[in-house]
Amino acid sequence: MKNFIRIIKYGRPYLGWLILGFGLIMILAQSQLFMPLVQRFVIDQILTNAREELVSVRILNFEIERTPVAWLGIILGTIIGFYTLVGLLSYARTYVMTWVSQKILFDLRKEAFSHLQRMSMRFYDVHGTGQILSRVREDVSSLRSLVTDTSIDILTDAMMLITMVTVMFRWNWKLTLLSLFILPLVVGNYFFFIGRMRHMWRGLRNKRADLSTEMYESVAGAKVIKAFHREQHQEQKISHGMRDMLDVELDLAKQRTTMGRLSGFFQSLGSGVVLCYGGYLVVMEEMSIGTMVAFYQFLGRLYGPMMKLININATIQEALISAERVFGLLDSEPTVPEAPNATEMPPIQGQVGFNNVSFSYEPESPVLQEVTFEVAPDSMIALIGPSGSGKTTIANLISRFYDPTEGQITIDGHDLVSVTIKSLRDQMGVVLQDNYLFQGSVADNIRFGKLGATDEEVVQAAVAANAHQFIVDDLSEGYQTEVGERGARLSGGQKQRISIARTILRNPRILVLDEATSALDTESESQIQQALGRLMKGRTSFVIAHRLSTILDADAIITMENGRLVEMGTHDELLTANGLYADMYHKQFKKDLDKGDQD
Repeated sequence: MKNFIRIIKYGRPYLGWLILGFGLIMILAQSQLFMPLVQRFVIDQILTNAREELVSVRILNFEIERTPVAWLGIILGTIIGFYTLVGLLSYARTYVMTWVSQKILFDLRKEAFSHLQRMSMRFYDVHGTGQILSRVREDVSSLRSLVTDTSIDILTDAMMLITMVTVMFRWNWKLTLLSLFILPLVVGNYFFFIGRMRHMWRGLRNKRADLSTEMYESVAGAKVIKAFHREQHQEQKISHGMRDMLDVELDLAKQRTTMGRLSGFFQSLGSGVVLCYGGYLVVMEEMSIGTMVAFYQFLGRLYGPMMKLININATIQEALISAERVFGLLDSEPTVPEAPNATEMPPIQGQVGFNNVSFSYEPESPVLQEVTFEVAPDSMIALIGPSGSGKTTIANLISRFYDPTEGQITIDGHDLVSVTIKSLRDQMGVVLQDNYLFQGSVADNIRFGKLGATDEEVVQAAVAANAHQFIVDDLSEGYQTEVGERGARLSGGQKQRISIARTILRNPRILVLDEATSALDTESESQIQQALGRLMKGRTSFVIAHRLSTILDADAIITMENGRLVEMGTHDELLTANGLYADMYHKQFKKDLDKGDQD
């Protein structure tokens, strides 16, 4: 119920339109009474007196006499006019409620996507791409229909039930009570099945999301799949996921069909009982034939909404599973929250300090333990160590993708948790080993670093990144060349230089370079090293590198092992100390020397 109320609240901005739509719904619900009443009038007033020359009918205190044929003509004209008006009102209702539903869908998706942008990196680490997209697309669509289509059906059917039961009680209360005896049977049948189906709906939603993730990965990783000749393996994996979904959907269809058939049986049973007892009342002259025919017509319209309300409840239960998933997303809090009294980070000078910083993704598995260091502005700091030693985690903490479990991180004396995330990241830049390029042009991707940049600024950034020449010479449309999904139309070195240009355009005060030159050919690495040299000039830079030859001139080298800072100093100081850095350096130097001899 709580989630249902939250869904309904999304219709508040469109309250006026909703009131109009619901008013039209109520009018159209009453129109369902028209034909049974007309049938009763024709049978009791016209056909009963069909042999009379004139038939007298009292309407609104007026006595009107017409021949039976004339009355039939009047009734035909009334029916045509009535249903013409109903058609216009129905069109208006459909348009109004469709407009409202699409607006609500837009608001829900916009809020869900906006919330995703505020979530911390840990959220994306935990949830698969398919799970996230499924909540924003399929689940939100289910909620939209619940707010409008389902609400329309509930109001319409409830109004019809109330009105028809009232009229039927006035005609014959005993026959009306007999008509309602099937209600407990139908409700009991519903509750018998709905518990199982709710569990199956929840499982089906999760299976769909998991399948979406697998299909996304199969498309995104097409090159790896083909390189390892695993097309059949992926096909079988996807097919298995589809088969699991099919099994659940077939089981759901079986449960729903069984529930529907039993409800239909109870409805037919009720209709048969009412028909026989109503016939008995006509024989005993306790009810006219016209009233009996109209009553039986009402009965169909009574059982229809009754069954529909039961089925709608099943639809609501299914939609509420989507509500759990959507509001679970909207209720999730960032693991890197912004303090209520957070202040703007002033222009950064570049002094960075770690004070007894510890961090863990899981409580029982610490990644950093009591790391303490301080670096001066405009210095180059190298982070080295074995894989899993905590180098990238330090870079993530500086960018405040995560907050430390213990300890304090400061920039220019400001605790990072006390400043706004935007003001911090606006003055930071990151260049990764595999930088993400967005679908669009080369210029669009460079301009991502500064959205309002002019074409001249974009070109200047590309020149500084050693990217301008290949953009002009090698790309068919220059800066307007489409890079493809994730930059698929560019080489690794080209993508990296565009990423550097994007960062140069941002003009950050603190720079993080995470394996920015690994896995590149010698020529590309040389050009990128030149670009990075220009980029790091006058900035505090943290460089993560496996290739120690690229960080020999660093102002300080931090050596990490098992989440702990074991050494810090210049290249010469650490060689003299003869510790972990010296051991890594000599092994890598020997490896490069052996490789040179082989060449």
